[in-house]
Amino acid sequence: MKLTSNIKSLRNSLLAAAVGLALCTNSVWAAEGNQPNVRLLLLGTKGGPSLLQTKSLPQSTVLMVNNDAYLLDAGYGASLRLVDAGIPLRNIKGIFITHLHSDHVLDYPSVLMNGWNSGLKTPVKVFGPQGIQEMTDHAWKTFEVDIDLRIVDEGKPDPRPLVTTQTIKEGLVYQDENMKVSAVAVPHPPFDKGQAFAFKFEVGGKSIVLSGDTNYSPDLAKFATDADVFISEVVHVEGVQRLAERIGTGSTLAKAIISHHVTAEDVGRMATDAKVKKLVLSHFVPADDPTLTAEHWRSAVAKTYDGEIVVGHDGMEIPLK
Repeated sequence: MKLTSNIKSLRNSLLAAAVGLALCTNSVWAAEGNQPNVRLLLLGTKGGPSLLQTKSLPQSTVLMVNNDAYLLDAGYGASLRLVDAGIPLRNIKGIFITHLHSDHVLDYPSVLMNGWNSGLKTPVKVFGPQGIQEMTDHAWKTFEVDIDLRIVDEGKPDPRPLVTTQTIKEGLVYQDENMKVSAVAVPHPPFDKGQAFAFKFEVGGKSIVLSGDTNYSPDLAKFATDADVFISEVVHVEGVQRLAERIGTGSTLAKAIISHHVTAEDVGRMATDAKVKKLVLSHFVPADDPTLTAEHWRSAVAKTYDGEIVVGHDGMEIPLK
């Protein structure tokens, strides 16, 4: 009897220890699981709609939160760049559009259709300025014949109910258990105020700000205060002047382009004012000037910002640690 009692006591002790270890393991897992796995990749870093070469494609970025893909702008080639990065198009959960210039949205219809044809079956939320609903409606109308045939012939789900759009305003745009997204209007002539936006993504304990296309903006600098990563477009004044001379339109084109974007020195000023931890340059204008090396871009911004400067390129992953 005593031996049996000892065996039972030992068994109960081992069981309690096992349960305790399981609880401890689960609580450690839960603590680590509080923060999602977050990745940030530059897909396209070219500014402007021209397609003179394919080394660099127009503006698009992707934010991965666990397995969910959030596309930030959808310049031409965004679908291909996602595939190149090993990100299944069916994993797209959200699309955030800063403004409706073609170099930021030309691949938007392709992303919808390529995602659907690649197995997309879950809802996608699209956020953009006034006009994003009409653009989405026209995309569906363009591919209506293809969609309706494939639904019947291939048994695919109808993609149209999966995609919902929201016209954004300043302030909170989106929030879920992992991420909070806010927006601020930025000046981007010839768009009127409230037609071009910057976004802030607060996720995984990090703050990531995407400038969109803009001029120098104190409001954007304030919006980006203490950001871990500030992704900003940038224009090189002398490079644009050389571009205008090559095209043959002289100072008129150069003046227009420069007035639509933010100079390297002003990017640095905004980053300094905002006290951002890391400045990432993207949406380069011009993007096809062979004399503008990474060091040229970096040194131009470094005149007014002494923090970490990353000169982006297509396919680059931005470390968030």
